[in-house]
Amino acid sequence: MPTYACFDVETTRLDPKVGHVIEIAVVPIKDDGSPAGEEWVTLVNAGTVDVGRTDIHGIRAEWLPAAPSFAEIAGDLAEQLSGHIPVAHNKNFDVGFISEEWSRAGFGELDLQAVDTLPMARELGLPGKLGKLAPALGVSLGDAHQALADTRALAGVLLALLERGAKPAPCPVFNPPMWTPGPSGRLLHRPVITA
Repeated sequence: MPTYACFDVETTRLDPKVGHVIEIAVVPIKDDGSPAGEEWVTLVNAGTVDVGRTDIHGIRAEWLPAAPSFAEIAGDLAEQLSGHIPVAHNKNFDVGFISEEWSRAGFGELDLQAVDTLPMARELGLPGKLGKLAPALGVSLGDAHQALADTRALAGVLLALLERGAKPAPCPVFNPPMWTPGPSGRLLHRPVITA
């Protein structure tokens, strides 16, 4: 039975060459919908006070100095993905940012391949944007543009697409490069904001 590691990033910009990851989440699931491990999410200190579109992702600059850097959580991320088939929605975006941050942190090139739910949805004539796709499939998406909420929705979308007969492109299980750092165990969650 395959296991999947659904993942999502929130970023300061849309271009990984100039933008940075400021939040990342992984939700591991089995193809029967049961958990394949613990959910994992953390804010990421990008070393910049410019966090981009706070009105979209809701992340405030003052939260990030206490968060781990990407270099500190690279090993944790690799551990979360290891042994699973990675899954993203519009994978070029998320994979591009993670690969760029990996390289920027001095760890060389990262061979991260992922199943992409975007072409799977289009194959069935469904909406491309996750915010429209999830409700079209009856999947709850509570806090859009929060990495964990988006990743939970992505997991539900993947299962719904598989149930409807969508075929994922072949993708290998992720195995971390030999020079991957060990996990640091560091993470920082968003503060809970009450109205």
